[in-house]
Amino acid sequence: MAHDEFSLIRQWTSRSAGQEGNGLTVGIGDDAAVFSPAPEMEVVACCDAMVETVHFLKKTMNPSDIGYKAVISNVSDVAAMGGVARYALVSIAVSPQWTPDECQQIYEGIYEACQAYGVRVIGGDTVSAPDALHLSVTVLGEVEKGRAIRRSQAKPGQLVFVTGHVGTSAAGLHLLLQGETAERGVSLPWETLMDAHQRPVAQIKAGRLLLESGACSALNDVSDGLASELWEIAEASGVSILVDAATVPIHDEVREYAQHVEKDPLEWAFYGGEDYQLVGTLAKSHYEAVSKQFAASGVPFTVIGEVVGKTHEPELMLRRDDQQLPLPKAGFNHFRSG
Repeated sequence: MAHDEFSLIRQWTSRSAGQEGNGLTVGIGDDAAVFSPAPEMEVVACCDAMVETVHFLKKTMNPSDIGYKAVISNVSDVAAMGGVARYALVSIAVSPQWTPDECQQIYEGIYEACQAYGVRVIGGDTVSAPDALHLSVTVLGEVEKGRAIRRSQAKPGQLVFVTGHVGTSAAGLHLLLQGETAERGVSLPWETLMDAHQRPVAQIKAGRLLLESGACSALNDVSDGLASELWEIAEASGVSILVDAATVPIHDEVREYAQHVEKDPLEWAFYGGEDYQLVGTLAKSHYEAVSKQFAASGVPFTVIGEVVGKTHEPELMLRRDDQQLPLPKAGFNHFRSG
């Protein structure tokens, strides 16, 4: 790094200075941070990395978007446990192609996301990298003792649900990668797709509703695509899951854009990822009460299938066009009819 490392660190993290209190005993600026979880709570810890050319391109993400999304991906993991995010550790490896001002913008995005979700940056590391920027964020949260929602408790006969819409981020990425070609003549509402990719929303509110209801058995966040997350639940719980393609919630603008570029929107929904919605299971007897809670809170909630059986060989099936076909972990084209 061309500039003095420590002055840059102080500049980028200046917004974290003097934030002790409310559980934080020692904040940023010492060898390590010290905090205490609230009484009767357990710590939830998660870490995600974003690597240039692997997870993002300058073509599709502004520097502030990169920082924002790195935080959101972790907050979403906390939401999938029914918890609340509290603190963040940020490590960045900067290549020569990135200027100090661009890195400042990355941190601005980090702090913007942290402010939106009540998270405080309490430490991290800053180093140089030879070729590409690497950004890693660790988030520490908390959840009531013994109540964290796991992937492993799905049971036969339960309903499978998802919050919000899926496939929107992937559609946005496709639009961004097409550049001027895809954007020419595109109506302004399609900016919703790009926003979904660049500035996703973590479903902390939905996670808390599910934990407080006591109705949710298994839960996962949609970071790698709906198929991948359902497979994780099926394997962790030892069950088979059947999804009805007609019920998968896909935004109207995604369907319109998919038709415009001759793509199947279900491919984005199942394999696009980075929607950061929540997918899980609950008993049929709890459905009416939970759906009313979600409606009252303004959070979309859709039943998309059911857990059909306990098995030593978990499977994920898709009902589509009067056919029931295996839904693989990857490669949507492997099962598409027609």
